[in-house]
Amino acid sequence: MTEFAHARAATWRPCDDRHEDHGAAGLILLAADDSIVTTNAAGERWLAQLGAGGPDAPVPSVVASVARRARRGTDERRPLPARARVRTPEGSWLVVRGSALDGDGNALAAVTIEPARAHDLAPLIADAYELTERERAITRLVAQGLATRAIAGRLHVSPWTVQDHLKSIFEKVGVRTRGELVARVFFEHQAPRLSEPAAVGSADGS
Repeated sequence: MTEFAHARAATWRPCDDRHEDHGAAGLILLAADDSIVTTNAAGERWLAQLGAGGPDAPVPSVVASVARRARRGTDERRPLPARARVRTPEGSWLVVRGSALDGDGNALAAVTIEPARAHDLAPLIADAYELTERERAITRLVAQGLATRAIAGRLHVSPWTVQDHLKSIFEKVGVRTRGELVARVFFEHQAPRLSEPAAVGSADGS
């Protein structure tokens, strides 16, 4: 354990979140060996929800993976996004993001954890409902408030083609109107077909 981790262990205590903002972003600073240098109160809480047991316990794998990707990104011309989505055992979805603090591959890494927002979960829900790429594009344009003809012009297809796709989308998602579609895909975070064990994946899907 690093000297930073020793210092943290002296003051670490289980997180008491009775007075905490449950929407606050957690910040965790990781050393080159992925041990925790320091973290804020929200970070302690999110780590606990992801199964971290104390100052000497390894950080959750999703946190370590994001930190390592962030470090590797400093040596790549087109680095992959250092972020992931993860579902806690309680069923909440979180977004984990990381960045390296200097250009060394063994750099310190800063990782943030916060509740997933609607746009973070929309790709997961689209996957759950098996929407095609064209159907996803139409759903995004519907969410922007575009009418059928405007969607057709944006995608260079006929309005009848858009209507056919909308019929398929409505059937797959189980809705009858555009308003219900937007609510289901972008705002109902606990869609029934997402009720599955914790999963980690890239958060930059479309």
